Amino acid sequence: GLRTQLAEALRERSGSDRFGFIADHRGMFSRLGTSSDMVDKLREDHGIYMVGDSRMNIAGLNSATIPVLAKAIIDAGV
Repeated sequence: GLRTQLAEALRERSGSDRFGFIADHRGMFSRLGTSSDMVDKLREDHGIYMVGDSRMNIAGLNSATIPVLAKAIIDAGV
């Protein structure tokens, strides 16, 4: 459910289905598929931490943090 919520929040904010792949992934982690520069921007500008290859812990999200993450991802220009 968390994956679907995140994919939907990103779709609403971006007006695009380009993040729909997140809902199809399995396991605790997903990759955004963005550059390490974008990962650095998310960390520096929004306090969002993920591995340099854009791997993030989906299991660490909840319904309150998903909108915050979605906004940061779109605001960062991912």
